[in-house]
Amino acid sequence: MDFYNDVSVLPRARYLQLVTSLRLLDPAIIRSSEPEEVLTFSYREPLRERFIIPWRKVKAKLRRLVAERGRDLGYGTTCFLKESLCMACPTCLLFGGTGETSSTKAGYNLLSRVMGETFISKTENVEPLDYTANAVGEVKHTTGQALMTLITVPADTEFIGVVTLKDPTPEMASLLVDGIERLTRIGARSVEWGRCRMDILGGGIFDREVYSAYELLGEGGLEAVPTLDLDLPPVEEAFERLQEQMSSLVEKIEKSGD
Repeated sequence: MDFYNDVSVLPRARYLQLVTSLRLLDPAIIRSSEPEEVLTFSYREPLRERFIIPWRKVKAKLRRLVAERGRDLGYGTTCFLKESLCMACPTCLLFGGTGETSSTKAGYNLLSRVMGETFISKTENVEPLDYTANAVGEVKHTTGQALMTLITVPADTEFIGVVTLKDPTPEMASLLVDGIERLTRIGARSVEWGRCRMDILGGGIFDREVYSAYELLGEGGLEAVPTLDLDLPPVEEAFERLQEQMSSLVEKIEKSGD
């Protein structure tokens, strides 16, 4: 594979595109705001009505998985997505951030090198599932006090999505692929439901973004995706090398701002 062997701030117009399949093993709640909201979208022919998963939900999950792996290995131990970003670890190198939200109030921003788009269900959606439960009364411990209804996407629904890594190195790809392979839950209330399996179907390295989920779900689209044979370093080695490269990159950025 035609990877870069170093990290650069300036874009180089090379993209690793991973065509992925995300299959629900449980019903899942995919929402934007309300707990019972299931997201769907009406595309033009031939896709018509589909369930969708916004890219931001997949990206946030991948970032957390990569960050957790990094903290386990001793990298970015103070870096957390909601609380504060360190802007100096391999996870921040991949997924970016702003200095304003960092724990050190870094004087620079990082663009995300991991890009993606809406994940679209492979087939037209069936009716969402309604899940209704009874609330249990505090005095008599019996049901019938109130009803709770949740709307879920059915199990076995398969989504197709394209995850793109800009200006890839083997180390960056190793971290990203490790995160994809460990993504096992998606959606709201994923502690209870939302188990899933995410697989890489194929892809390649190109000078532009070649694949999109919408086009791949057209007639014969997925069959045209080549098999991807990645020879990547172990994730432990990848974190170590990326941390060295990130430290050097931050030093250059800070010097250029003086």
